[in-house]
Amino acid sequence: MNAAEQIEHLTRSTIGRLTAASREFSETQQALVARLDDHQLAHRTEVSQLRTDLQTAADAADNATPRIMLPADIAEASPHGAGATE
Repeated sequence: MNAAEQIEHLTRSTIGRLTAASREFSETQQALVARLDDHQLAHRTEVSQLRTDLQTAADAADNATPRIMLPADIAEASPHGAGATE
């Protein structure tokens, strides 16, 4: 076996082991995420549930609220108003 064949053989076996290790890592990571979710659901307190609900509501309000222009924002001197240059 010459050097090129040895390098190719080593490369192929290394790639195979690396692929298997990557797959195992991904499966382990997914299993840990699932276990963490189960644990968090099982040990959720009333306070943490309220916190989660408030955070979700705040996130929804941030995205759903239309932009409101106050009279000071519409004034000619306001950087937000019609007289503003962009």
